[in-house]
Parts: sequence; structure tokens; C-alpha cells
Amino acid sequence: MEQNDIFKDKFNNYLARIKSYQNQFNDISEESTKTTLIMPFFALLGYDVFDSNEFTPEFICDVAAKKGEKVDYAIMKDGEPIILIEAKRAGMKLQKQQQGQLYRYFSTNRCRVAILTNGVTYQFFSDLNAANVMDDDPFLSSNLLEDDPSIYLSAVKQFCKETFDVKNVISRAVYQKYAKVVEKTLKQDLISPSDEIVKYFLLRPEIKTGNKITAQMIEKYRDVTQRAMRKVFGITIENVEKNENVILNAVNVEHKPDTPDTIAEQIKNIISSIPDISCTPEDNSEFIRLHLYTADSRKLGTVKISKSDMSIQLLGTEITC
Repeated sequence: MEQNDIFKDKFNNYLARIKSYQNQFNDISEESTKTTLIMPFFALLGYDVFDSNEFTPEFICDVAAKKGEKVDYAIMKDGEPIILIEAKRAGMKLQKQQQGQLYRYFSTNRCRVAILTNGVTYQFFSDLNAANVMDDDPFLSSNLLEDDPSIYLSAVKQFCKETFDVKNVISRAVYQKYAKVVEKTLKQDLISPSDEIVKYFLLRPEIKTGNKITAQMIEKYRDVTQRAMRKVFGITIENVEKNENVILNAVNVEHKPDTPDTIAEQIKNIISSIPDISCTPEDNSEFIRLHLYTADSRKLGTVKISKSDMSIQLLGTEITC
């Protein structure tokens, strides 16, 4: 069996372990999260979590205003930390305020990778914007239970002990950041072309406007720029809009369904009527998740239907029944 297959099998076994505990997440303590979820995760990556010279608990990171500050774990190499890890309890949602401690610790040493985790979600940070200053946003973030492992597994594997190379990780992070900016910018411009993109096309030598580019000209050509761009990216835009309309149609029915199973079934039925889009359901005690794929198995996104508050999440947008 190839190494990739071996790691994948081990990782799937670890995911099964996490799922067996998920009903306890709201009650589990931070210490239990560490021993039950976080330490086994790093053991899976090949680190000896019981060797304090390699996986150091309560690693001291003296901050200017405070002495004796400690990060939960530091992965060490040749006596120096190469990864800092701040742990939170499993039921805690990771938000900006949880990054504060890790942000302070990051600047106290030459470590270039920091991880904030609750044992289910792992957020990976570096200093891509300013040297020795932790970025506000993670370059990689994965929810092991909600995200498709086929999307994040190769990214997680680069942190394995035997293959970890901080230069390669940072290089990959730079490309990931660039790709996110490109993707975000394109999506925004396809929805409403920015002044910059309209001006770019007006300045093309083939256009020959013969006039200075003014705000009025930009506004005049914004609509045609949008139509032209959507024509080129028609398939992508069509799919995105179809999926948005699928959910809106499913939610805004005359008689709203009163159970998450009914909502899921109705959404699945509507999606099945769209050519070249398939839907794979995933059900657990807290939510129903529908994974949307194109005909060539490219993932379009997910629809999450919460069983507790009957809310629907699509591509980061919350719609509440």
C-alpha cells in the first residue's frame, strides 16, 4: 500500500474517533479536548506527543509586558519551536478574540507557523504580511467534521513530521493567499465590476476611446463590462446563480416545511432538476449537509441545514426559516 493510502486510512480512522465524541463537544473541557482530540491529531502526523523535547506542553513565551506567558504546545526541532499550538475546548467557536494570545506569542520567537484549534477546526497562521507578526487571517482553515477531507487532506499532510519543511509550507501559503484574493476579486467583479477592471478595459489599445477616462465613462461602461465578463465565465456564473436560486426557491415556498429532513428533501429534489449538478447528503445528530458537485466531480459548495434552529447555510450566507 502506498504511503498516501496509509495516511488516508489512518486519517479516516481518526475522523471516526472524532465523530464518536461529537455529541459531547458542548460539555468537554479544554484539558479533555487536548488529550482526546488534539494530541491524537499530532500523533497521527508523526510527532511523539509524550516526548517533551519534541512536543512541549506549556511552552514559555515571554511577552514584553508579561513574563512566563505560556502557549499550550510547541513542536520543537533542534531546541527551537517550529510550530506553536493554542488549544481551546471542543465546543468553543474559533473567532478573532481567540487569536489574541497566539498573536502575542508569535512575535516572541522565530517560529513562522502557529495553529489555533478546538480539536475539530484547525486554523494555520503565518507572517505573510509582515515579518514576525502573525497575520489576522489563517492561510489554511479546516473543519475536520464539516469539510470534505479530499479538499484539505493534502494540505494537512504537509505538516507531517517526516515531510514538514517550513519553507515549502510558507511558499504554498503564499500561493493559497494569492489564489484566494484572485477568487474573491473575480467573484466581486462578476457581481459588480470594480472601477479598476472597467478602467483596465477602457484603456486597452483596441478600444481607442480618445478621451480621458472619467468617472462618468466608467459608470456608463460598467454594465456592458459585467455582461461581457459573464458571457466569458457563463458556466461558472450560471452554476453559482442556479445554486443560490435553488436554496431561495426551497426556502421561500408558500408553505415552509417544518422539519430539517423535509427541507433537505425539497432542496435535493430541486437540485436534481438542474443538469450536470449532483447532490450527496450527509446526516448527523446536529445537521444535514448536502454536498453539491458538477458532472466532472468538482465540488461547487455545500448546503448545511441545522437541526436545532432550522437555519440554512449556503456558500457562507445564512438564511433562517
